Amino acid sequence: MTSKVATVWGWGDRFEDVRTNCEKYVNKRWKETTKECLVYFSGRERDEGIGLDIAVYVSDKRKVGDLTERMFNSMVFTGNAKVYSISIQLFEDIFSSNEVYRRSMEEIEKELEEREKIIAGRFINDPKVKQVAEGRKVTFIPQINLMCEIESGCSNKIVMELIHEDFDKIKKLLSNLSEELIDKGLAKRISGYELGRSVDELKVGDIDFWDDEVLVWLF
Repeated sequence: MTSKVATVWGWGDRFEDVRTNCEKYVNKRWKETTKECLVYFSGRERDEGIGLDIAVYVSDKRKVGDLTERMFNSMVFTGNAKVYSISIQLFEDIFSSNEVYRRSMEEIEKELEEREKIIAGRFINDPKVKQVAEGRKVTFIPQINLMCEIESGCSNKIVMELIHEDFDKIKKLLSNLSEELIDKGLAKRISGYELGRSVDELKVGDIDFWDDEVLVWLF
C-alpha cells in the first residue's frame, strides 16, 4: 500500500521550516508497515534554467528531517536552484528498487549522437516544420532528460533528473552537485545514468528563425 503524495514545503515558505515540516509529517503518518519514504524536491537552476528534480529514498524516519534539510541546502547554495516544492510519499515496500540507472556517461553520449540522426529524419517531415523549412537550414534542439542514480551511505538511494537542451550544461551542474553531496556525506558515488525520454515522446514545440536558419525546439 502506498500513501498519497503530500506537499510539506512550497516556494514562499520559510527555509527553516523544511526540516520541521518533514518531521511533523513522518511522525504523524509513518506506520509499522512503512518500509521506505520518498522525499521529492522539484526545482530549477536559476542561471541556465536547468530543470532539477531530486528524489531521496530513506527507510529510517529519524533521518528524514535532517536529510531533507541538508539536501535542500545543497540544491539552493551549490546547485543555485529555486526549489518550488518538497513532497513526501510513504511506501510499504522498497519502491527505490524500481529506479535503477546503470549506464555509463559514454553510453549516454553515444546514444545522444545517434538520436540526432533519428530526430532529423523523423521531424523534418512534420507539417509544422515542413511549411517553414523550404530553402532554410533546419536545426533541431531536443529536450534532454538525464536520470542519475547515486549511491548514498545515509539513505537508500538518491535519484536526480536534470532537464535541459544543452548536455554540457547538464553535465556541469551534475558534476558540481554530486561533488557537493559526496563532500557533505550525503552520497558515495554515482552508480549510473539513463535518458528519461525517448525520441517517440518528443513533440515539436517552438519554432524560431535566425537569418536563414530554422530552430525547432522539441519537448
